[in-house]
Amino acid sequence: MRRGVQLAMASILLAASPARAESCLDRETLTAARIHEFETMMMAVSLRCKAIGTDIVPVYEAMLGTHRPVFSAADRRLRAFFAPQKRAYESYATQLGNRYGGGATDPANCRRFERVARELAAQPGVSSLGRVVYAMIERPRISGAVCPAP
Repeated sequence: MRRGVQLAMASILLAASPARAESCLDRETLTAARIHEFETMMMAVSLRCKAIGTDIVPVYEAMLGTHRPVFSAADRRLRAFFAPQKRAYESYATQLGNRYGGGATDPANCRRFERVARELAAQPGVSSLGRVVYAMIERPRISGAVCPAP
Protein backbone atom coordinates (compact mmCIF):
# COMPACT_ATOMS: atom_id res chain seq x y z
CA MET A 1 0.00 0.00 0.00
CA ARG A 2 2.75 2.43 0.99
CA ARG A 3 4.59 1.83 -2.26
CA GLY A 4 1.35 2.32 -4.20
CA VAL A 5 0.73 5.68 -2.51
CA GLN A 6 4.26 6.80 -3.29
CA LEU A 7 3.94 5.77 -6.93
CA ALA A 8 0.56 7.46 -7.35
CA MET A 9 1.77 10.70 -5.78
CA ALA A 10 5.01 10.69 -7.77
CA SER A 11 3.18 9.94 -11.00
CA ILE A 12 1.26 13.18 -10.67
CA LEU A 13 4.50 15.11 -10.49
CA LEU A 14 6.05 13.29 -13.41
CA ALA A 15 3.07 12.79 -15.73
CA ALA A 16 4.19 13.89 -19.16
CA SER A 17 0.82 14.02 -20.89
CA PRO A 18 -2.09 15.84 -19.29
CA ALA A 19 -5.46 14.11 -19.00
CA ARG A 20 -8.32 15.09 -21.28
CA ALA A 21 -11.89 15.75 -20.16
CA GLU A 22 -13.28 13.52 -22.88
CA SER A 23 -11.24 10.57 -21.63
CA CYS A 24 -11.75 8.45 -18.57
CA LEU A 25 -10.37 9.36 -15.16
CA ASP A 26 -6.93 7.79 -14.98
CA ARG A 27 -5.00 7.11 -11.79
CA GLU A 28 -3.01 10.34 -12.02
CA THR A 29 -6.15 12.47 -12.42
CA LEU A 30 -7.90 10.68 -9.55
CA THR A 31 -4.83 11.22 -7.37
CA ALA A 32 -4.79 14.89 -8.34
CA ALA A 33 -8.48 15.13 -7.41
CA ARG A 34 -7.78 13.57 -4.00
CA ILE A 35 -4.93 16.00 -3.35
CA HIS A 36 -6.99 18.99 -4.46
CA GLU A 37 -9.95 17.91 -2.34
CA PHE A 38 -7.69 17.48 0.69
CA GLU A 39 -6.22 20.94 0.15
CA THR A 40 -9.72 22.43 -0.20
CA MET A 41 -10.91 20.67 2.94
CA MET A 42 -7.92 21.91 4.95
CA MET A 43 -8.39 25.48 3.67
CA ALA A 44 -12.10 25.50 4.53
CA VAL A 45 -11.50 24.05 7.97
CA SER A 46 -8.76 26.58 8.69
CA LEU A 47 -11.10 29.43 7.71
CA ARG A 48 -13.97 28.02 9.78
CA CYS A 49 -11.63 27.62 12.75
CA LYS A 50 -10.39 31.18 12.40
CA ALA A 51 -14.00 32.38 12.38
CA ILE A 52 -14.58 30.81 15.82
CA GLY A 53 -11.34 32.21 17.25
CA THR A 54 -8.98 29.26 16.72
CA ASP A 55 -6.49 30.40 14.10
CA ILE A 56 -4.78 27.44 12.43
CA VAL A 57 -4.10 29.35 9.20
CA PRO A 58 -0.33 29.72 9.85
CA VAL A 59 0.04 25.95 10.32
CA TYR A 60 -2.10 25.29 7.21
CA GLU A 61 0.09 27.70 5.21
CA ALA A 62 3.24 25.98 6.50
CA MET A 63 1.83 22.64 5.30
CA LEU A 64 1.12 24.20 1.89
CA GLY A 65 4.67 25.53 1.71
CA THR A 66 6.19 22.16 2.55
CA HIS A 67 4.15 20.34 -0.09
CA ARG A 68 3.74 23.11 -2.67
CA PRO A 69 5.16 21.08 -5.60
CA VAL A 70 2.57 18.32 -5.09
CA PHE A 71 -0.36 20.72 -4.63
CA SER A 72 0.74 22.70 -7.69
CA ALA A 73 1.11 19.57 -9.82
CA ALA A 74 -2.36 18.40 -8.78
CA ASP A 75 -3.81 21.79 -9.71
CA ARG A 76 -2.13 21.72 -13.13
CA ARG A 77 -3.34 18.18 -13.77
CA LEU A 78 -6.96 19.05 -12.95
CA ARG A 79 -6.90 22.28 -14.96
CA ALA A 80 -5.64 20.29 -17.97
CA PHE A 81 -8.31 17.64 -17.43
CA PHE A 82 -11.11 20.22 -17.35
CA ALA A 83 -9.61 22.54 -20.01
CA PRO A 84 -11.81 21.42 -22.94
CA GLN A 85 -14.96 22.35 -21.00
CA LYS A 86 -15.34 26.07 -20.45
CA ARG A 87 -15.48 26.97 -16.74
CA ALA A 88 -15.60 23.30 -15.69
CA TYR A 89 -12.60 23.62 -13.38
CA GLU A 90 -14.10 26.66 -11.65
CA SER A 91 -17.41 24.84 -11.19
CA TYR A 92 -15.63 21.79 -9.79
CA ALA A 93 -13.54 23.87 -7.37
CA THR A 94 -16.59 25.87 -6.23
CA GLN A 95 -18.56 22.70 -5.52
CA LEU A 96 -15.71 21.39 -3.37
CA GLY A 97 -15.41 24.69 -1.53
CA ASN A 98 -19.14 24.74 -0.84
CA ARG A 99 -19.06 21.17 0.40
CA TYR A 100 -16.34 21.82 2.94
CA GLY A 101 -17.12 25.47 3.70
CA GLY A 102 -20.33 24.82 5.59
CA GLY A 103 -20.88 22.94 8.77
CA ALA A 104 -20.20 23.28 12.43
CA THR A 105 -16.73 23.73 13.80
CA ASP A 106 -15.54 23.44 17.37
CA PRO A 107 -12.15 24.00 19.01
CA ALA A 108 -11.50 20.26 19.44
CA ASN A 109 -12.01 19.65 15.72
CA CYS A 110 -9.74 22.61 14.94
CA ARG A 111 -7.00 21.13 17.13
CA ARG A 112 -7.29 17.77 15.30
CA PHE A 113 -6.88 19.43 11.91
CA GLU A 114 -4.08 21.61 13.24
CA ARG A 115 -2.19 18.47 14.34
CA VAL A 116 -2.57 16.98 10.86
CA ALA A 117 -1.32 20.18 9.21
CA ARG A 118 1.56 20.55 11.70
CA GLU A 119 2.73 16.97 11.13
CA LEU A 120 2.61 17.40 7.35
CA ALA A 121 4.41 20.73 7.55
CA ALA A 122 7.26 18.96 9.34
CA GLN A 123 7.39 15.99 6.94
CA PRO A 124 8.37 16.88 3.37
CA GLY A 125 7.99 14.21 0.75
CA VAL A 126 5.15 12.72 -1.21
CA SER A 127 4.78 9.59 0.91
CA SER A 128 3.86 11.45 4.11
CA LEU A 129 1.33 13.62 2.28
CA GLY A 130 0.05 10.64 0.29
CA ARG A 131 -0.71 8.55 3.37
CA VAL A 132 -2.79 11.35 4.89
CA VAL A 133 -4.56 12.25 1.63
CA TYR A 134 -5.50 8.64 0.90
CA ALA A 135 -6.70 8.14 4.49
CA MET A 136 -8.84 11.29 4.57
CA ILE A 137 -10.18 11.32 0.98
CA GLU A 138 -11.35 7.81 0.15
CA ARG A 139 -13.12 8.74 -3.09
CA PRO A 140 -12.56 12.14 -4.64
CA ARG A 141 -15.67 14.05 -5.69
CA ILE A 142 -14.96 14.29 -9.39
CA SER A 143 -17.37 13.06 -12.00
CA GLY A 144 -16.49 10.84 -14.87
CA ALA A 145 -15.89 7.24 -15.72
CA VAL A 146 -12.82 5.66 -14.16
CA CYS A 147 -10.42 4.10 -16.63
CA PRO A 148 -10.31 0.31 -16.60
CA ALA A 149 -7.37 -1.17 -14.76
CA PRO A 150 -4.42 -1.92 -17.06
